[in-house]
Amino acid sequence: MDSRERANSLTPAPRAVIFDLDGTLIISTVDFRKFRSHLIEYMNRKGAKTDSFEEGETTVSMIAEFEKEMRTKGIDERKIQHYMDEIETLLDNIELERIEETNQIPDADEILFILRENNIRIGVLTRGCSEYARRALEITGLDELVDAVISRDKKSGIAPKPDPRSALFLTEMLGVEPRETVMIGDHSIDFACARDSGIRFVGIVFDERSRDDLEECGCQEIVSDLTDFLRKIGL
Repeated sequence: MDSRERANSLTPAPRAVIFDLDGTLIISTVDFRKFRSHLIEYMNRKGAKTDSFEEGETTVSMIAEFEKEMRTKGIDERKIQHYMDEIETLLDNIELERIEETNQIPDADEILFILRENNIRIGVLTRGCSEYARRALEITGLDELVDAVISRDKKSGIAPKPDPRSALFLTEMLGVEPRETVMIGDHSIDFACARDSGIRFVGIVFDERSRDDLEECGCQEIVSDLTDFLRKIGL
Protein backbone atom coordinates (compact mmCIF):
# COMPACT_ATOMS: atom_id res chain seq x y z
CA MET A 1 0.00 0.00 0.00
CA ASP A 2 1.55 3.32 -1.07
CA SER A 3 1.30 6.61 0.86
CA ARG A 4 -1.77 7.79 -1.07
CA GLU A 5 -3.64 4.53 -0.35
CA ARG A 6 -2.70 4.73 3.34
CA ALA A 7 -4.01 8.29 3.49
CA ASN A 8 -7.25 7.25 1.82
CA SER A 9 -7.73 4.35 4.22
CA LEU A 10 -7.56 6.80 7.13
CA THR A 11 -10.05 9.21 5.57
CA PRO A 12 -13.53 9.01 7.13
CA ALA A 13 -16.19 7.57 4.84
CA PRO A 14 -18.09 10.29 2.96
CA ARG A 15 -21.57 11.41 3.90
CA ALA A 16 -22.67 11.25 0.25
CA VAL A 17 -21.67 9.63 -3.01
CA ILE A 18 -22.57 11.09 -6.39
CA PHE A 19 -22.67 8.58 -9.25
CA ASP A 20 -22.44 9.15 -12.95
CA LEU A 21 -25.13 7.04 -14.66
CA ASP A 22 -24.01 5.55 -18.00
CA GLY A 23 -21.00 3.29 -17.61
CA THR A 24 -20.94 3.72 -13.83
CA LEU A 25 -24.32 2.50 -12.54
CA ILE A 26 -25.92 1.21 -15.73
CA ILE A 27 -24.81 -0.43 -18.97
CA SER A 28 -25.92 2.16 -21.47
CA THR A 29 -27.98 1.27 -24.54
CA VAL A 30 -27.54 4.72 -26.10
CA ASP A 31 -26.07 4.68 -29.60
CA PHE A 32 -23.49 7.43 -29.11
CA ARG A 33 -22.26 7.16 -32.72
CA LYS A 34 -25.79 7.92 -33.87
CA PHE A 35 -25.86 10.70 -31.28
CA ARG A 36 -22.80 12.27 -32.85
CA SER A 37 -23.72 11.73 -36.52
CA HIS A 38 -27.23 13.15 -36.13
CA LEU A 39 -25.89 16.10 -34.20
CA ILE A 40 -23.34 16.90 -36.92
CA GLU A 41 -26.01 16.47 -39.60
CA TYR A 42 -28.26 18.95 -37.80
CA MET A 43 -25.47 21.48 -37.38
CA ASN A 44 -24.54 21.20 -41.06
CA ARG A 45 -28.13 22.00 -42.02
CA LYS A 46 -27.86 25.18 -39.98
CA GLY A 47 -24.68 26.22 -41.81
CA ALA A 48 -22.21 25.42 -39.04
CA LYS A 49 -18.63 24.31 -39.64
CA THR A 50 -18.23 20.79 -38.30
CA ASP A 51 -15.13 19.56 -40.13
CA SER A 52 -12.92 20.73 -37.26
CA PHE A 53 -14.56 18.36 -34.76
CA GLU A 54 -12.08 15.72 -33.63
CA GLU A 55 -13.12 12.07 -33.53
CA GLY A 56 -13.21 11.86 -29.74
CA GLU A 57 -14.76 15.29 -29.19
CA THR A 58 -17.69 15.22 -26.78
CA THR A 59 -21.19 16.32 -27.68
CA VAL A 60 -20.83 18.85 -24.84
CA SER A 61 -18.04 20.73 -26.60
CA MET A 62 -19.64 20.28 -30.04
CA ILE A 63 -22.87 21.91 -28.90
CA ALA A 64 -20.96 24.70 -27.16
CA GLU A 65 -18.95 25.40 -30.33
CA PHE A 66 -22.12 25.38 -32.42
CA GLU A 67 -23.83 27.86 -30.11
CA LYS A 68 -20.74 30.10 -30.13
CA GLU A 69 -20.54 30.01 -33.93
CA MET A 70 -24.20 30.96 -34.30
CA ARG A 71 -23.66 33.99 -32.06
CA THR A 72 -20.52 34.96 -33.96
CA LYS A 73 -22.57 34.92 -37.15
CA GLY A 74 -25.07 37.29 -35.57
CA ILE A 75 -27.97 34.85 -35.50
CA ASP A 76 -30.90 36.17 -33.47
CA GLU A 77 -30.79 34.89 -29.89
CA ARG A 78 -34.34 33.55 -30.07
CA LYS A 79 -33.44 31.51 -33.13
CA ILE A 80 -30.32 30.18 -31.39
CA GLN A 81 -32.42 29.06 -28.43
CA HIS A 82 -34.82 27.41 -30.87
CA TYR A 83 -31.87 25.53 -32.36
CA MET A 84 -30.78 24.44 -28.90
CA ASP A 85 -34.28 23.21 -28.11
CA GLU A 86 -34.31 21.18 -31.33
CA ILE A 87 -30.93 19.67 -30.46
CA GLU A 88 -32.25 18.78 -27.02
CA THR A 89 -35.24 16.98 -28.52
CA LEU A 90 -33.02 15.19 -31.05
CA LEU A 91 -30.74 13.87 -28.32
CA ASP A 92 -33.64 12.95 -26.03
CA ASN A 93 -35.23 10.80 -28.72
CA ILE A 94 -32.02 8.91 -29.46
CA GLU A 95 -31.41 8.29 -25.75
CA LEU A 96 -34.84 6.73 -25.30
CA GLU A 97 -34.81 4.46 -28.37
CA ARG A 98 -33.59 1.33 -26.53
CA ILE A 99 -34.22 2.33 -22.93
CA GLU A 100 -36.12 -0.91 -22.19
CA GLU A 101 -32.92 -2.91 -22.75
CA THR A 102 -31.04 -1.09 -19.97
CA ASN A 103 -29.24 -3.20 -17.35
CA GLN A 104 -27.39 -2.24 -14.21
CA ILE A 105 -23.64 -2.58 -13.83
CA PRO A 106 -22.98 -5.89 -12.01
CA ASP A 107 -23.63 -5.58 -8.26
CA ALA A 108 -24.71 -1.93 -8.52
CA ASP A 109 -27.80 -2.54 -6.39
CA GLU A 110 -25.74 -4.28 -3.71
CA ILE A 111 -23.24 -1.43 -3.62
CA LEU A 112 -26.00 1.17 -3.24
CA PHE A 113 -27.60 -0.91 -0.51
CA ILE A 114 -24.32 -1.05 1.42
CA LEU A 115 -23.97 2.73 1.13
CA ARG A 116 -27.48 3.22 2.48
CA GLU A 117 -26.79 0.81 5.34
CA ASN A 118 -23.91 3.10 6.27
CA ASN A 119 -26.19 6.17 6.20
CA ILE A 120 -24.47 7.54 3.10
CA ARG A 121 -26.67 9.65 0.86
CA ILE A 122 -26.76 8.70 -2.84
CA GLY A 123 -27.07 11.05 -5.80
CA VAL A 124 -26.95 10.59 -9.56
CA LEU A 125 -25.54 13.26 -11.86
CA THR A 126 -26.01 12.61 -15.57
CA ARG A 127 -26.02 14.44 -18.87
CA GLY A 128 -28.85 12.17 -19.97
CA CYS A 129 -32.29 13.75 -20.20
CA SER A 130 -34.60 13.59 -17.19
CA GLU A 131 -36.89 10.93 -18.69
CA TYR A 132 -33.92 8.77 -19.64
CA ALA A 133 -32.48 8.96 -16.12
CA ARG A 134 -35.84 8.26 -14.48
CA ARG A 135 -36.70 5.29 -16.68
CA ALA A 136 -33.19 3.80 -16.61
CA LEU A 137 -33.19 3.80 -12.82
CA GLU A 138 -36.70 2.34 -12.69
CA ILE A 139 -35.97 -0.41 -15.23
CA THR A 140 -32.82 -1.48 -13.37
CA GLY A 141 -34.54 -1.27 -9.97
CA LEU A 142 -32.05 1.28 -8.66
CA ASP A 143 -34.55 4.12 -8.29
CA GLU A 144 -35.53 3.22 -4.72
CA LEU A 145 -31.87 3.30 -3.65
CA VAL A 146 -31.16 6.80 -4.98
CA ASP A 147 -31.96 9.94 -2.97
CA ALA A 148 -31.65 12.63 -5.66
CA VAL A 149 -31.01 12.95 -9.40
CA ILE A 150 -29.90 15.83 -11.58
CA SER A 151 -30.08 15.28 -15.32
CA ARG A 152 -29.95 17.32 -18.53
CA ASP A 153 -33.08 19.46 -18.28
CA LYS A 154 -33.18 23.00 -19.68
CA LYS A 155 -36.43 23.72 -17.84
CA SER A 156 -34.73 23.15 -14.48
CA GLY A 157 -32.36 26.08 -15.01
CA ILE A 158 -29.46 23.91 -13.83
CA ALA A 159 -26.56 23.77 -16.25
CA PRO A 160 -25.56 20.12 -16.86
CA LYS A 161 -22.14 18.74 -15.98
CA PRO A 162 -19.31 19.49 -16.45
CA ASP A 163 -20.65 22.78 -15.05
CA PRO A 164 -19.74 22.48 -11.34
CA ARG A 165 -22.99 24.15 -10.30
CA SER A 166 -24.84 20.95 -11.14
CA ALA A 167 -22.77 18.99 -8.61
CA LEU A 168 -23.02 21.72 -5.99
CA PHE A 169 -26.80 21.87 -6.41
CA LEU A 170 -26.93 18.10 -5.97
CA THR A 171 -24.94 18.27 -2.73
CA GLU A 172 -27.49 20.78 -1.44
CA MET A 173 -30.30 18.39 -2.37
CA LEU A 174 -28.48 15.65 -0.45
CA GLY A 175 -27.92 17.90 2.55
CA VAL A 176 -24.13 17.62 2.56
CA GLU A 177 -21.06 19.76 1.90
CA PRO A 178 -18.80 19.19 -1.14
CA ARG A 179 -15.93 18.22 1.19
CA GLU A 180 -18.16 15.45 2.62
CA THR A 181 -18.88 14.02 -0.82
CA VAL A 182 -17.21 11.66 -3.28
CA MET A 183 -18.08 11.53 -6.98
CA ILE A 184 -17.49 8.48 -9.15
CA GLY A 185 -17.58 8.40 -12.95
CA ASP A 186 -15.93 6.96 -16.04
CA HIS A 187 -15.26 10.07 -18.10
CA SER A 188 -13.11 13.20 -18.02
CA ILE A 189 -16.34 15.25 -17.93
CA ASP A 190 -17.08 13.71 -14.53
CA PHE A 191 -13.56 14.44 -13.33
CA ALA A 192 -13.74 18.08 -14.43
CA CYS A 193 -17.10 18.57 -12.74
CA ALA A 194 -15.85 17.14 -9.45
CA ARG A 195 -12.56 19.04 -9.57
CA ASP A 196 -14.24 22.39 -10.21
CA SER A 197 -16.80 21.85 -7.47
CA GLY A 198 -14.26 20.84 -4.82
CA ILE A 199 -15.49 17.25 -4.60
CA ARG A 200 -13.17 14.26 -4.31
CA PHE A 201 -13.31 12.17 -7.47
CA VAL A 202 -12.74 8.47 -8.08
CA GLY A 203 -12.63 7.25 -11.66
CA ILE A 204 -14.04 3.86 -12.62
CA VAL A 205 -12.78 2.09 -15.74
CA PHE A 206 -14.00 -0.97 -17.59
CA ASP A 207 -11.70 -0.66 -20.61
CA GLU A 208 -8.42 0.93 -21.62
CA ARG A 209 -10.12 3.77 -23.48
CA SER A 210 -11.80 5.10 -20.33
CA ARG A 211 -8.59 4.60 -18.35
CA ASP A 212 -6.60 6.60 -20.90
CA ASP A 213 -9.24 9.36 -20.86
CA LEU A 214 -9.15 9.67 -17.08
CA GLU A 215 -5.37 9.46 -16.76
CA GLU A 216 -4.87 12.10 -19.45
CA CYS A 217 -7.07 14.58 -17.58
CA GLY A 218 -5.15 14.06 -14.33
CA CYS A 219 -7.34 11.64 -12.39
CA GLN A 220 -5.28 10.19 -9.53
CA GLU A 221 -7.74 7.70 -8.02
CA ILE A 222 -8.99 4.96 -10.33
CA VAL A 223 -10.84 1.72 -9.56
CA SER A 224 -11.84 -1.22 -11.75
CA ASP A 225 -15.27 -1.95 -10.26
CA LEU A 226 -17.78 -0.74 -7.67
CA THR A 227 -16.57 -3.17 -5.01
CA ASP A 228 -13.09 -1.70 -5.35
CA PHE A 229 -14.70 1.75 -5.03
CA LEU A 230 -16.18 0.78 -1.64
CA ARG A 231 -12.73 -0.20 -0.41
CA LYS A 232 -11.32 3.06 -1.76
CA ILE A 233 -13.73 5.11 0.38
CA GLY A 234 -13.16 3.01 3.50
CA LEU A 235 -16.16 0.63 3.50
